[in-house]
Amino acid sequence: MKSKPLGKIITVFNQKGGVGKTTTTCQLAGTFGHRGYDVLVADLDAQQTAASWLSREDGANFPATLWSGFRYKDSTASELGKLSTKYDLIFVDCAPAVDQPGTWASLLVNDLALIPTKLSPADTDALPAALALAKKALLTSGREYPVRVIPTAFRRNRADEKAALEVVSADKNYPEFPPLKQVLSDRIAFTRSMLYGATVHSMPNAKDAIHEIDALADAVAKLLKIPANKKG
Repeated sequence: MKSKPLGKIITVFNQKGGVGKTTTTCQLAGTFGHRGYDVLVADLDAQQTAASWLSREDGANFPATLWSGFRYKDSTASELGKLSTKYDLIFVDCAPAVDQPGTWASLLVNDLALIPTKLSPADTDALPAALALAKKALLTSGREYPVRVIPTAFRRNRADEKAALEVVSADKNYPEFPPLKQVLSDRIAFTRSMLYGATVHSMPNAKDAIHEIDALADAVAKLLKIPANKKG
């Protein structure tokens, strides 16, 4: 007999585009799909990049279901509520702006909010807007859920990026929303796997990228209080 779906919703959002939202969403969603979870990717961005990713090769390489929910706007929260009764995990890829109705709706009903960001000045300057929205959503919804920043396209050999990460980590305005220790480095496998409609687990010579996304998935599972791998 099939177990009852977990119905956990994970919102992946930011004010700025080009920070790795879709990459983070799809790599995490696919990783949990490989681990036995029944996963839905909800694409709330009209550009439909996540939808394109999952649809390549007719979806044969991606272990998750797609929902193109950007058309629902104000009814996004209710639709996500319905879908949460059918899936273990729903990863929501939001449009790049904090004033999008879908982003707000998802933050009101989710169980975890993730804010991917690169560490250039333009990216970190946009981060406070996303953090402020998350705080407002927590207060408005009356819910309690973790909010975490994920450094993306991280270049370990760059002193300026290491310094930027230290500044983000020491942000006294939002100490309750720290960056995760797990990062996604600037690795071509993370974006190249999109061409095949897959995760890095299907790519050759991607050992380091696989290690990073698996470590990030383990951290996400811990935040959601679920097993890293689904049993049964």
